[in-house]
Amino acid sequence: MPISYKRDVIGQGIALTEITDAKFKSNYISVSFVSPVVAENAPLNTLVAEVLASSSAKLPSLTALSKRLAYLYGAVLSTKSRRVGDNQENGLTIEYICDDFTIGKEVISVEAVKLLLDCLFDPQLENGTFSEKYVEMRKTELQDNIRAEINDKFGYSMRRAREVIYKDEPTSVSMLGTIENAKAITPQKLFERYKCLLRSAQIEITMCGRDFSAVRPVIIKAMQSLERKDVVAVTYQKPSPIKPQVQRKTETQDVNQCKMIMAFKSTCRDVYVAKVFAAVLGGTPFSKLFSNVREKLSLCYYCSAAYSDLKGTMVVSSGVSRENIEKAEKAVLEQLEAVKNGEFTEQELENAETYLCTGFKSNNDSIYRMAEYYIAQNTRGTAYPPEEVCRIFKGITKQQVIDCAKTFVYDSFYVMQTPDDETEVDGNG
Repeated sequence: MPISYKRDVIGQGIALTEITDAKFKSNYISVSFVSPVVAENAPLNTLVAEVLASSSAKLPSLTALSKRLAYLYGAVLSTKSRRVGDNQENGLTIEYICDDFTIGKEVISVEAVKLLLDCLFDPQLENGTFSEKYVEMRKTELQDNIRAEINDKFGYSMRRAREVIYKDEPTSVSMLGTIENAKAITPQKLFERYKCLLRSAQIEITMCGRDFSAVRPVIIKAMQSLERKDVVAVTYQKPSPIKPQVQRKTETQDVNQCKMIMAFKSTCRDVYVAKVFAAVLGGTPFSKLFSNVREKLSLCYYCSAAYSDLKGTMVVSSGVSRENIEKAEKAVLEQLEAVKNGEFTEQELENAETYLCTGFKSNNDSIYRMAEYYIAQNTRGTAYPPEEVCRIFKGITKQQVIDCAKTFVYDSFYVMQTPDDETEVDGNG
């Protein structure tokens, strides 16, 4: 049977997307609060999801919650927290076995969904606010995650680079905040943020799996009972403004290899042409950057390009030796010019398109990846199945890629370099 896709608005600022595919033996449901990124709210939003996943009024401990999930054939309750362009998405997900495959076809789907909804909308409270025990537990984990991000030099360099690339934009904000921010969070402050999300955040529900006939009305009823007011409109596609001149920043950290990050911004709004362009330049093991900058010139340990359609930005990230930073930057710019000048073959184009198609088709193999794929489609206002996207890729011509490449402008340069050089530069260049 073919994949079925349906998307409905079921309340004020509440959308329900249903993707069904009979090949799956489990169902996956995601309920997310989506709101514009605001620095002071970002870590609170992250922490809200973690506290909600700890217990509910009916299951007031992690132990009770875990036992109930085990009883439901090992259902898995997880948190969801990520950046989506200039927005933040936080919520809970549950995956459970379909009723057709339980012993005696026992109906567990409704119970699994009620557990999810109880955690979301009927949390365990103490004196009218979140449990101090679980708030403190999750605050400690948040602080550990902040420290871990700093110790992960690749991730930390990308975070610091975002502050340069998206200066004065919500995308530059850390989702975790600082240790000091985390320590200052109280159960009362967190509960107030939770109530604000319930009232005014965009709510996105995604159901992916075999059958949702039994649980769909349960979800709709729960959502329609919410008191919604002043719902904040969410804009997904918000390209980053191109800077009048390249913004450059170099920092010194204790790293084994320098992290060089270059950003290019574009006025091209054809998502799929831009993806093919990024793949030709640096998105595959046989791209221009990999073949020339890494392999032929041996200027970096890795070198790849990734395109964000929500921000209209391509980021080239490399691991380089300090003495090769200038050479590597020049080599990347030369490869970009080569693509702009059409210095790639039809075979290279076909290889890039095939590589992308293989990745897109693999979304059909996993219930989680299929759900995430259609969530991404929703941010573009489309619902193309992977096969249709592949058809689009295969129809993209060399001239389209050239024209797209010419719209990309060098915008930002960031390096996190080894402590061999004490110089720190922060300014325009």
